[in-house]
Amino acid sequence: MIYLVTSVLTLCMTLGLSTAVLDRGPVTSTIESYEDLAYKYGAPFSYTQETSNFYATALPTGLSLSFAPKFATLESLLPRDVTYTTYNLDPSATQPGRYGQSAFAELWAPIKYRNSTLPFSTTVSPTPVPKSDLVFPLHSIKPVPRLALLSRHVSSLKTLSGELLAVHGRLRGGLMLEGRGPSSLDIIGALPQPETGYANDSVISAMHYLLYKQDIARLAALGVPHFSFSISWTRIVPFGEENSPINELGLRHYEDVIETCLSYGVTPMVTLFHGDAPLNLSFDDPDFPDAFLYYAKQVMTRFAHRVPIWVTLNEPNLLVERAGYGANYNLLKAHAKVYHWYKDSLRGDGKVTVKFANNIAIPQDPTNETHVQAALRYQEFSLGTLANPIFLGKTYPKSVFNTAGTNLTILSEEDLAFFKDTSDFLAIDPYTAQFALPPPNGIEQCARNSSDPNFPMCVVTTELQANNWLSGDASGDYTYLNPQYFRQALGYLWKTFRPSSIAITEFGFNPFMESARDVNNQRYDIERTLYIESFLEEMLKAIHLDGVNVIAAFAWSIMDDNEFGSYEQQYGMQHIDRSSPVLERAYKRSMFDFVDFFHSRIV
Repeated sequence: MIYLVTSVLTLCMTLGLSTAVLDRGPVTSTIESYEDLAYKYGAPFSYTQETSNFYATALPTGLSLSFAPKFATLESLLPRDVTYTTYNLDPSATQPGRYGQSAFAELWAPIKYRNSTLPFSTTVSPTPVPKSDLVFPLHSIKPVPRLALLSRHVSSLKTLSGELLAVHGRLRGGLMLEGRGPSSLDIIGALPQPETGYANDSVISAMHYLLYKQDIARLAALGVPHFSFSISWTRIVPFGEENSPINELGLRHYEDVIETCLSYGVTPMVTLFHGDAPLNLSFDDPDFPDAFLYYAKQVMTRFAHRVPIWVTLNEPNLLVERAGYGANYNLLKAHAKVYHWYKDSLRGDGKVTVKFANNIAIPQDPTNETHVQAALRYQEFSLGTLANPIFLGKTYPKSVFNTAGTNLTILSEEDLAFFKDTSDFLAIDPYTAQFALPPPNGIEQCARNSSDPNFPMCVVTTELQANNWLSGDASGDYTYLNPQYFRQALGYLWKTFRPSSIAITEFGFNPFMESARDVNNQRYDIERTLYIESFLEEMLKAIHLDGVNVIAAFAWSIMDDNEFGSYEQQYGMQHIDRSSPVLERAYKRSMFDFVDFFHSRIV
């Protein structure tokens, strides 16, 4: 500190500047009052307002869509002799039969939930969103950007259309209500709490099942034109199996969800399977593809004329990594069967796709050939086993096929012809990026040893750069704020799989310990805004500078939810007050900024 002051004094003397400010001597003057200042300068001090209220613009109500014939003309496509019913979960039920009430109760036997008291037991009627809820968090009176984040070059780039703006959510609630069967995700949600041995209110979750009308009204009031949601397979087919009974109340529920979207001017986009497979049906079960098609037929025949985009499977590449590569063929077949049935039998005009998870791997040292090889191998294992057949009509990448013990089904020419071009665009969930390098014993040695801890991918990933700095700000989970690699991720997909277009079907951020903050601090989620806007900036560069045809960006998620058994992992752009008897929602800043990003840039 002494050196710093001496240096400043020396600099002032060298420049001929007065050092009086630095050498005050005894303080003898008094602080002038505002009245004295007013007398001296002729004007009194006054406060000024720097912000003004700026309100969201709601969507125009009422949409009329037509992407397929109506159900009345498609009903003949459904299997005959199907039982339509609704189950009632009663552990003491005695009705016999393979699909009787007692068999339904037996499905739920492995899962233990605490008996929660629901704040409501039927669908809640929506109420108008108060104008006070629609005030943007920051809006300057002066002509400056609402968030001075975007570079001067990118801030002038426009999106191609409003189709890019959408929010996504896998929202549940009411898991045991109205005849729904158990799914594999219920096992995660039902992780026992030490004090009770039962799940912690997982039966409530976000309770979107009964609050969907209000949730859709809130999207429309804010000006969000698209809502991507998933349908619960076991709410439609409780036993999950082909030719098993269909739950009528489930069909009625989702019909009303779609009608509610259209009435508010929101376009629905539907995912048929979002990780919640029937509890009694594994991915490597040879019956899986036909069971999935059986379920998809029931949904698509009824709703295809009002839904423009269908996602068959959510992140099947992660399912392969967890369930084993033996499931890869089943998942390819399940997707392709639904695609061909929709296009050839139902003759729908909408788009059908499958969406992949992929946090792109970047070589930790791009000048090191083994690091480049590791990064490419990661991508080939993560995407190539499914995307090669679907987009290129090619078999698995050599790096995967030549790794003994992966248990992949060899694809015939007939298989490849059936799988090829069964996705109308490439859908990707690119939350973050990571660095790749070979394992200590090398890729080849690892690939020959099925007991190696890095087998079968035989790649080590890390968030640390070669200089030991993190690639970006860490979230409360696995996501890092590292937008500098997002443009590369889009470029890899565009050049490798050559799709007609790309949709970013999920991306989001989970600020560290957000759930431990007070409500006002949770709602002012500037980290999530920085993540969203910086990633979208790279998206605009990919569109305008690289020629990548990006058609949509779905932010995850519409609100905080039970993320894999925890309410602490928050990705939502709305807060839920779980102490409120009506689970009151509140917009976070990121939702306003996400909407504003697009509305200010639509051509």
